[in-house]
Amino acid sequence: MRRALLAAALAVAALGAARVAPGQEALTPEGLMRQLAATGAATVGFIETRHSDALSAPLVARGELRYTPPGRLERRVTAPVAERYLVEGDRVTVERPGAAPRSFSLAAQPVLGAFLEAIRATLRGDLAALARHYRVEVAGGAARWTLVLLPSDPALAELVSAIRIAGTHGRLTGMEVVETGGDRVVTAFTEAAR
Repeated sequence: MRRALLAAALAVAALGAARVAPGQEALTPEGLMRQLAATGAATVGFIETRHSDALSAPLVARGELRYTPPGRLERRVTAPVAERYLVEGDRVTVERPGAAPRSFSLAAQPVLGAFLEAIRATLRGDLAALARHYRVEVAGGAARWTLVLLPSDPALAELVSAIRIAGTHGRLTGMEVVETGGDRVVTAFTEAAR
C-alpha cells in the first residue's frame, strides 16, 4: 500500500504544470500529437488510486494497460480483483472471473465513449478526435509535458472537470481525472514495455 501511495504521489507531481527547460522550445498540441503518433503500440504497468470523500481510504488498483493502434485498448486489472476491459472500435467487453463476459456498444454510452476517446486519441496522436470532445491545452516541452483536456461535451462536463495527462517525449507517465464532485483518480504508468 505504501508503494502504491508513493507511486500515486509521484504521478501527481508529474501532473504539475510542466515547464519548458531553458533552450527548449514550448510544445504545441500538434507537436505533441506527432510525438505520440510516432510511438505506436505500447504496454505499461499502472497503479491507479481513487480519492473520494465516500471512501475511508484511497482505493488502489494495479494492472497493465496495452494499446495497439489505431484504437485497441486493453486494461487488465490484477489487484485488488482481476478484471479485463477490452475496447475495440465501438465495442467494449468486460470480463470478470466467474461471470460471463459482457459487451456493449459505445454508441449506447456516449459519455463513456468520449472519456475513452481521451485515452485512445491521445495514444494515437489524434488532435482532431480530442478536439471533438475537449478543449486541448499543452504545457512544457518534449522532455516533460502536460496535456490538459477540458470537456466541451456538455454531458461529459457534468461528470469530469479535467483530465491531465503527463509524459515525456512520446510516452505517458501519469494521468489524473478530476471529477466535478471533487473526486480524483490518479494513475501512474510504471513501466514501458515495447
